Amino acid sequence: MLQLPSKFIMAPLKLGYSDGTGVITQRHLDFYGERNKHIGAIIPEPLYMDAGLREIPTQIGIDSDNKIPGLQRLNEVIHQYGAKSIAHLNHPGRMANPKIPGNFFWSSTSKPCENGGAIPEKMDRKKMDVVIKLFVDSAKRAVASGFDMIELQFGHGYLLAQFISPAVNDREDEYGGSFNNRVKFPLEVAKAVRGAVKIPIITRISGDEMIPNGFHLEEMVAFSKMLEETGMDAVHVSAGSACSTPPWFFQHMFIPKGKTWEMAGKLRKELEMPVIFVGKINSAKDIKFIENSYGAEYLALGRALVADPDFVGKYLGETDGLIRPCLACAEGCLGGVKGGKGLGCVVNPRVNTGLQKVTITSSAKRFAVVGGGLAGMEVAITLHDEGHQVDLFEKNELGGQFNLAFLPPNKSNLKEIVDYFVEEIMQQQEPKVNVI
Repeated sequence: MLQLPSKFIMAPLKLGYSDGTGVITQRHLDFYGERNKHIGAIIPEPLYMDAGLREIPTQIGIDSDNKIPGLQRLNEVIHQYGAKSIAHLNHPGRMANPKIPGNFFWSSTSKPCENGGAIPEKMDRKKMDVVIKLFVDSAKRAVASGFDMIELQFGHGYLLAQFISPAVNDREDEYGGSFNNRVKFPLEVAKAVRGAVKIPIITRISGDEMIPNGFHLEEMVAFSKMLEETGMDAVHVSAGSACSTPPWFFQHMFIPKGKTWEMAGKLRKELEMPVIFVGKINSAKDIKFIENSYGAEYLALGRALVADPDFVGKYLGETDGLIRPCLACAEGCLGGVKGGKGLGCVVNPRVNTGLQKVTITSSAKRFAVVGGGLAGMEVAITLHDEGHQVDLFEKNELGGQFNLAFLPPNKSNLKEIVDYFVEEIMQQQEPKVNVI
């Protein structure tokens, strides 16, 4: 068991809040400091193990000892209310960002990602030993930095998955061909890290690459049993590949909810070690379904905690208020990171904007808000929460033109934000806002 104070874990999300040198900044501390209550553990964004292996220019590093003081400060914030901290270690292989000067690209193959990217060097034994040392050294720094656990990335189309995948690995040596050969190097990494540190190690896998010629759940069950035999302590089950199936990797709104839960449920039946469920868990209904259907011990929440930092507290009844829903749109989070601004959120205007939390005014006034679209409802609710009296004027239906947004196929979840605002306004016998 992982011995967490809560079954809820914050999944790793790239923030893009560093300054280009890989150090922890105040933005990191503020972001995780708003999400460290009621949670069992936090996995900060993936930590690069070498400056030449970055996925984004503003990623956090664990590549040298001078990163340790900043990571210690981050851990102090995470630990403030009893949450555990988990260092996510990943080698991107051929998926390192080709636009970042100085990046290098190693893989099980010399083929680039079919959707774009640099041509990688096919790794020889010497390069494999370098990679193992990177993982070991980074794991030791994680311990020195005060992390309670480590998570090793074996999925999502990154280096270790590039060895496991029959669609990528075209080697003709002892590390290619059969399933046992393809998992040999990833297992070498797992064994080396296990031998180097005593803290618990979580393994993150893709239960399925979601491509016909990739690896599938049956193989990942077998691989997970091998990982368990090496002394791994839990498996965190996602899906897809950053190269070939990015919508599955990002768990976009177009992807059907529940496929990763089903995979995790099957793995749970086969393994002794705990299984962590993840993938668009963004409502109380989702949590209850996973617990009732699969008996989940641990659940990982990512973007749901971006949209609402108090998600877990509200679910547990320890914090008042409605859960603000994540729409799985990837616009503010992924879009903000790719755009160079850092992670934001289209439904939570306080993420990465500098906007302060609502405080009660000492001089209440009466306001009229014209238009009951999303912006109008957000303004009306905020003014009410500041202590003002608010009249909201809407000629038609609350939600405005956004009521059209959820009509196209695969976008029905967009209705959740309209429902949230309407319920927020009308939730009490006496509505917060006078709607006219």
